[in-house]
Amino acid sequence: MDKKYFDNEYSDYSGGPVQVDQEKVRHLIGDYVETIIENTRPGTPDAEERGDLYVGNGGIAYMFWKISKSDAVKDMFPAMKLAEDYINHAKSHAVASKKRADERCAFLCGNAGIYAVSAVISSEAGKKDVMEDDLKNFSLGFDACQPVAFTKYGCDEVLVGRAGFLSGCYWLRDNIEPKPFMDEQILAICKSCVESGRQYAHATKAPLPLMYQYHGTEYLGAAHGLCAILHMLLDSPWFGPNGNISNTKLEDIKKSIDFYVSLQDQEGNFPVALEDLKTGREKRLVHWCHGAPGAIYLLIKAYLQFKSPKYLEAAARATDLIWKKGLLRKGPGICHGVAGNGYAFLVMYRLTNDDKYLYRACKFMDYLSNPDFKTRARIPDRPFSLYEGVAGTVCFLIDLLEPSKATFPFMEVFH
Repeated sequence: MDKKYFDNEYSDYSGGPVQVDQEKVRHLIGDYVETIIENTRPGTPDAEERGDLYVGNGGIAYMFWKISKSDAVKDMFPAMKLAEDYINHAKSHAVASKKRADERCAFLCGNAGIYAVSAVISSEAGKKDVMEDDLKNFSLGFDACQPVAFTKYGCDEVLVGRAGFLSGCYWLRDNIEPKPFMDEQILAICKSCVESGRQYAHATKAPLPLMYQYHGTEYLGAAHGLCAILHMLLDSPWFGPNGNISNTKLEDIKKSIDFYVSLQDQEGNFPVALEDLKTGREKRLVHWCHGAPGAIYLLIKAYLQFKSPKYLEAAARATDLIWKKGLLRKGPGICHGVAGNGYAFLVMYRLTNDDKYLYRACKFMDYLSNPDFKTRARIPDRPFSLYEGVAGTVCFLIDLLEPSKATFPFMEVFH
């Protein structure tokens, strides 16, 4: 059985300044974006019918918005016009199901994300009325996801649950002035998230204070699991300059983080699910969605919040693993691909200013044009999308040109 990754044959960083090959990066961005436009442009026969951020046109609209914000590449395309085209097409698919509670609060895979991206694009375009309508539609999620159990499948993860909705709130507050939403609105969702985790942990006699499930599996990673949920709680106003978190909530959150960190293996990785501890399953994935590349964001956030070096050390071990096993056969995307793993290096570089991480990110960029990778890597189901496909790769490449601003989509740790 083939390994899940290509062997990394690059020499590791040996010292000295690191230069990003700007011409090569811009060339890659140009090729990817032209392919995206050619295959997905709204109004064409092959246009994507899904609107969501994860694999639909909402995610491509986010990519064009990111292009428009980058001094390094904004001259390459009419990015704001394209962002509006794609997000308007995405919104045409959101209207039909916005009455469903799970759609109203689902961020990466639902309507909340579509309206959030539209609000920011509308704000940039000076369309205040559209922006306010988008924020109103996004805000429907506050009531929808406040009940502790609003769906039997799991209410708290990033793709369709409370953690994703919270990430949308934080992203909107970072990108719209005056900042939308009151702290109390956001904290109501955080309180439900903590209570949900407490109830599930108590019912299942979990070995940590807060635990969650999604479709019956106790996931630990970023896409469906514990580490992204805890990250979004650390991002909350509880931990802001005027935060007033109770000792019991703080203790539950920190103990849960420390339990998660204790699961890191000698290679630097983490189990996919809590059940792995009971079954002894050795499955380890080096993906943003499951494994070390997604854990990075919680580890860095915990380090920034609590100042304990153990979190930074865990993040460094995780990035060492990604360097060894992160050139994934699954393709170039950010959920389970080379660009998503390269993002871990960029965020570590932004934190530490250690050229080793910028060097590693450059090598992962270089591998995207490797002939072996181009011929043998798997083609994703949605090859042009934000999370599975090359729209996310473009975001990684933009951040490689401006690493001081590098942010994995909707997973900011430097608010």
